[in-house]
Amino acid sequence: MTKILKSKYNSSGERCVDSCLNYGELRFINGDGSPINIEIPIDKYDEAIGDFEDRIKEGMTQSTLEPKKIFKRGRFTYNQAKIIANEGKVKGIDFFEIDGSVETEHILGMSGSIEYALSIWNGDSKEDALKKSITRSIKVFGEEFIHSLDLDNTVDKSEYIRFANNLHSTNSSINIDLYKYRDHAIDEEFYLEDKKNYDKINNVKLALGFLGGALAFFILCAITQYGKLINNSVIYLILNIVCIALGALGAYKGSRVILNKYIKNTNKEVMQMFNEEVERVSYENLLTEKEIYIILKNITKGEFSQLLLDMKGSVNKKISSVNIVNKESKFILDARRYVILPSEYEIKQALDSLVNGYKEKLDIEYNVENV
Repeated sequence: MTKILKSKYNSSGERCVDSCLNYGELRFINGDGSPINIEIPIDKYDEAIGDFEDRIKEGMTQSTLEPKKIFKRGRFTYNQAKIIANEGKVKGIDFFEIDGSVETEHILGMSGSIEYALSIWNGDSKEDALKKSITRSIKVFGEEFIHSLDLDNTVDKSEYIRFANNLHSTNSSINIDLYKYRDHAIDEEFYLEDKKNYDKINNVKLALGFLGGALAFFILCAITQYGKLINNSVIYLILNIVCIALGALGAYKGSRVILNKYIKNTNKEVMQMFNEEVERVSYENLLTEKEIYIILKNITKGEFSQLLLDMKGSVNKKISSVNIVNKESKFILDARRYVILPSEYEIKQALDSLVNGYKEKLDIEYNVENV
């Protein structure tokens, strides 16, 4: 019997539990009476499991229920899914204002559907996007994803289940790169004008050290009248060495303080602010590699690059950096194409290709081991 999968992303763990219970009874069950698996946000999972277990202990729901078998940990956060839904670029992912939930009835589930859209937005082919979305769905639901498909008698369902169980429990089954958030930063080599000034100051630190030592030597000579006031030549020599060393060290340390102060007041401070803002925006909006590359390129080229160089004297650099990054990210988000999620037929075709590829890999590994 085909089973049903649901995805309900709520703003809290308590609401995730409320969404699947009705007066203590399961709201969603399969035809055979088993609980329907419900995918919930990754950042609400632990809270939801704890709340569900507390209700069982307090007798508010059936003691035979197992929360971890009902709830499935999604890959994305509630806010990430909410932003995707509010953008309206993925048909089938909806936001409901009445309870603040984000839901999808698609067979891929929330994580699989978002993975498909992200792959398309990153420039992948539909075939690759299908494989990534199926892999993501299996990572979330395990073999229950296979049971949710209406497979005909021409396929060996046991092979599909074996593939799903292996993929669900390990990361090394197939060579597919799923969406993963990565840190991104503005290229520091862009700031050539400031880099030259930085190098100039950095190169004169040693020279300043020598000058400091020489100055200390002449001051000592003036005070001691070139050693005439000190009868002991050994003591005079030691004083020279100590004074020269202290003078050189003081000049060197002083130049470092000046250099560090210079760095703080240059574009490096602005760059750090931009990098923090790019990190925040890319995480919240699930920006792809391609999209982040375009944003960074736009920020560090043309009129934006000149603006960055002129911002050294800005009163509030943080606000300026936020405005620029938000403007560029909005341009990218608005440019995202509309995505129609794949049909069940397309999913089954892609799944068959994945399973056959997995079987071929196992056969090759088996033959190599025998040899």
